[in-house]
Amino acid sequence: MQILSMTLLMAVCILQTACKGPQGEVGPAGPTGASGAAGPAGNANVIQITYGSKTHSGSELSYDLVGITASQINNAAYFTYVTSNGVIYSLPGATSGGDKTYKAAINPSTLKLYINRVVGSGSETFTVTRLLVIPASDLKNGRKAAVDYSDYNAVKAYYNLPD
Repeated sequence: MQILSMTLLMAVCILQTACKGPQGEVGPAGPTGASGAAGPAGNANVIQITYGSKTHSGSELSYDLVGITASQINNAAYFTYVTSNGVIYSLPGATSGGDKTYKAAINPSTLKLYINRVVGSGSETFTVTRLLVIPASDLKNGRKAAVDYSDYNAVKAYYNLPD
C-alpha cells in the first residue's frame, strides 16, 4: 500500500510539472493612476558658502568668496545670515539684543562679502556666517516669493540645503 501511495504521488507531481500549454494573450492595461504631488524645488544652482567663527569688533568684516565668479554674483540674488548667541539673523538687520545693526554687500570686482555695522558698537562674534547665492532664473519676478528669505530655516528647507 505504501508503494502504491508513493507511486501515485510521484505520478501526480510529474504530470503537474510536465504539462505546459501555449502562452495566453496579454491582458488589458489597468487604469491610469492618480497624479502625484509636485516635488520640492531643487537647488541645483543655489550656492551656499559657510564661514566659521569670526568676531566683528570694528565697523566692517570681510570674507573671501571662494568657488564663485563675478558673473554668478551679477546674475543672482544673494542672502546673508549670521549666527550670534545661537540665533540665526538675516542681514540687513539687527542681531542679538537689537543694539547692533548690520548690512551686507558683495563686491563682484574683489569677490568679497562685506558685513558693515551701521548701528551700535563693541564686539560681537558670529559663530557661523552663511551666504546664499540664488541665480535669477530660480527667482520668480513680480510674484510673492514661495519662501521667506529673511528666515534662514525656511530657505534651508525650501532649497534642501545642508547645515
